[in-house]
Amino acid sequence: MSFIFSGESPNEPVISAKTGRLYEKRLLQKYLSENRQHEPQADHALTPDDIIPVHSDSPPVKPRPPTLTSIPSLLSTFQNEWDALVLETFSLKQQYHQVRQELSQALYQNDAACRVVARLMKERDDARQALATLQAQVAAAEPVATQPPDTMEVDATAVDAAQVYYETAAETAKTLSTTRGKREVPADFTSPEAWKTAGESSAISSLHSTTKPGITTLDVDQSGSLLLTGGMDNHAEVYSRATDTVVATLKGHTKRLTAALWLGGGGVSASIVTASADKSVRLWAAKPGNSEDASRAVGWTKKNIVKHHGSEVVGLSVHPSGKYFASAAADGSWAVHSAGTGDVVVSGTVDSSVSGIAYHPDGMFLGLGTMDGYARILDAGQQQVLATLDVASEAEEAEKVVGGLHFSENGYYLVTVTRAEVAVWDLRKQKKTVAWGLKDIDGEGSFVDAKFDASGKYLAVVKGSSIHLLRAKGWAPMVALSCADTVACVRWIGHLSNAVAAACAENSVHIYEPSK
Repeated sequence: MSFIFSGESPNEPVISAKTGRLYEKRLLQKYLSENRQHEPQADHALTPDDIIPVHSDSPPVKPRPPTLTSIPSLLSTFQNEWDALVLETFSLKQQYHQVRQELSQALYQNDAACRVVARLMKERDDARQALATLQAQVAAAEPVATQPPDTMEVDATAVDAAQVYYETAAETAKTLSTTRGKREVPADFTSPEAWKTAGESSAISSLHSTTKPGITTLDVDQSGSLLLTGGMDNHAEVYSRATDTVVATLKGHTKRLTAALWLGGGGVSASIVTASADKSVRLWAAKPGNSEDASRAVGWTKKNIVKHHGSEVVGLSVHPSGKYFASAAADGSWAVHSAGTGDVVVSGTVDSSVSGIAYHPDGMFLGLGTMDGYARILDAGQQQVLATLDVASEAEEAEKVVGGLHFSENGYYLVTVTRAEVAVWDLRKQKKTVAWGLKDIDGEGSFVDAKFDASGKYLAVVKGSSIHLLRAKGWAPMVALSCADTVACVRWIGHLSNAVAAACAENSVHIYEPSK
């Protein structure tokens, strides 16, 4: 028999009735008195009734009392010291394991507490931002134009407004189509040879918030001096190239902006229209004190909030007359609004999710890009689809979306953009005139945007972080311009097509011009 503590034979052996372990009675009693009667290496208590003595046939002879003057007495003393040391070592091991368990639990609780605090801080910041937006909306005390797209009530006022729109669109189309062939190219129009020497002339950084980086939309006024941008931070900003400053920030939307356009050609006295993923369209009026004087502050105030659509508004387009603008939503609804009030004058739906909208340069027709790979040409006044172009219906699901479409000034060219292809359509034949795949144009990434210039003589195509400028005659490339980051959208500047502006994902706008 061996002792559980020291491994030696006990002088007075006892057995635990609960575990069957063998102990030295003297050492067991000492351990129980020091550890609240808990049996060694167990969680239960041990009472005297649970200690069973072991009787041997010949009990050991009790040695004489030891003295420290002999070797046997020294050995006995050393044995007692050894027993005490073993008991202390055993207790220390138990305490060590208990402390390790407590430390592990404390570290776990601390990590969980840090995660909870981080989540609460994020919720607090979001709540503060939402409260600030709500306070701004309440302070403005704006009228809200609400007109559900599925309403069946048609009153005389609505009929009159629709009729006025149709007559205005017809008159505008007649005037523009008649004068189109008589327009002459200005003598100082930027030539293809000049564009071949183009490069970046300036970069505008630090636009919009850095907490939600990214510019989603860009527009340039007719003078080319004011840039209008919309961002992931739910705001629109007006930037002056003359003063190199952001002159106004338009706050009110609660989600990212999907479109922001100047009305009436733009300028400090012109109105602005914005659309957002929050399902609303907002009309902004220029403050009465706005002036071209750089020393005076300018700004825009919210004039109306239009909640006509039932899902994310994906695009806006201004009518050539400047008196109307159109909006489209992902649920397939579209609407024509009065530029003065934002009220809906004509509306309708198509049987596909819409991804983009653009007015024909004559103003009679609307182009709608869809998420299932089609471009639909419709007469907004008559609410009829006149043509359906199969852009990419057979492509993979991610490459079907017609992310952009734009009409040329000549009236019969339409450019469509998907991730994998940019195509120019001849509306007279309803066929593709030319198309470029990812392998046909240099650069990494997918196609993002494409825009004709104001004359219809040039085409800008965005692929990844590069901008390719082509001539509409023969579709010959002129120059490839590069950006430091992915380009979100591109716009031509001025009626002379003497500059190009590109909005990039890192909150900057880059201006490209021919060398002088």
